[in-house]
Amino acid sequence: MKRLGAVLAVLAVFGLVQIAYGAEGKAPGNRPLFGELTKIEGKTLTVTMRRGDNPPVEQTATVDDKTEYTKEATVELKDVKVGDRVRITQGERTYYGEVAKIEGQTITLKSRRPGAEEQTVTVNAETKIMGPVKIKLEDLKVGMPVMITVEDGKAVRVSVVSSTAMRGPGKRGERSKGKAPGGEQ
Repeated sequence: MKRLGAVLAVLAVFGLVQIAYGAEGKAPGNRPLFGELTKIEGKTLTVTMRRGDNPPVEQTATVDDKTEYTKEATVELKDVKVGDRVRITQGERTYYGEVAKIEGQTITLKSRRPGAEEQTVTVNAETKIMGPVKIKLEDLKVGMPVMITVEDGKAVRVSVVSSTAMRGPGKRGERSKGKAPGGEQ
């Protein structure tokens, strides 16, 4: 009986994923697509999302001349602007978020997680800032981990991210133990 319950639960989750992404795997509404870039066909990008033991889900997004392309790389504070999504590493602590404010050597980050507090980080010479740098559609390669921002059915931003960014932040947007995530793409 337990086994039947587990099978039904898996089928229910799979059904919800199919409803959320549609039978054709088209990206719904304005949700970001996180996953591996598995196909590039002209102006259509296919991203495969994998979550735990669930079956992979393919999603597609169409790009146009207005789509912005970025890649995560090491940047200097002077290159960071409000609205950028960044990863800041100081020692063993890593902070993720969108830049809300920059005042001198201090960056305030806000998280997309509901109820998450803003984080203020004062940067110094040892601080590593990973942020977006502009690239072109031709720079995208199958196998890259990406986040695609979709608005009204069109991809407005395609961001190549590190595989550590794909795992997402730890508690309160930071990792406090172990090696700090790194690896420029």
